[in-house]
Amino acid sequence: MHHLLVALFAAAVQGAALAKPEQIRSDQDPVFHLYLQAYPKNTSMVVLGPAATSEYFNIAGSIQSTNTSSYLNIGSDSTSYKTLTFDKTATTTGWGLEGDTIITTQTSSYGRQLNFLACQLDGQYWQVYFQTGSSTPSGKTCSNYQSLHLPCLC
Repeated sequence: MHHLLVALFAAAVQGAALAKPEQIRSDQDPVFHLYLQAYPKNTSMVVLGPAATSEYFNIAGSIQSTNTSSYLNIGSDSTSYKTLTFDKTATTTGWGLEGDTIITTQTSSYGRQLNFLACQLDGQYWQVYFQTGSSTPSGKTCSNYQSLHLPCLC
């Protein structure tokens, strides 16, 4: 009985933590403290950019923007870097949190993964890809092995 109560309490706490919309940011150079958002020139493209234009997200299996109601999805690219897009429906439902870190969960089709790739676009914007290996797009300035996080949970 005790284990059941602990499990129910943990589920309730986790659900409550996920109910509050949060910003998602990077915390490693060269994209230190840039925030997840739609690219102003192509709103289906996922980028890291300035805090002033940051979006807020609900994370509960899917990741949904509270600014636009769009969902963060992983493309089916044949490369190790997978295009991330914002779409009207959630096709990627294996997102989760490990502490404050955005991951794909063990039960997702990708297993537990937490690496992203950021490639410079223009100004302060970097296109974000989900990374399952180590390859990068040719001809672009990219930073591999990035992770994405909620703001400090301190």
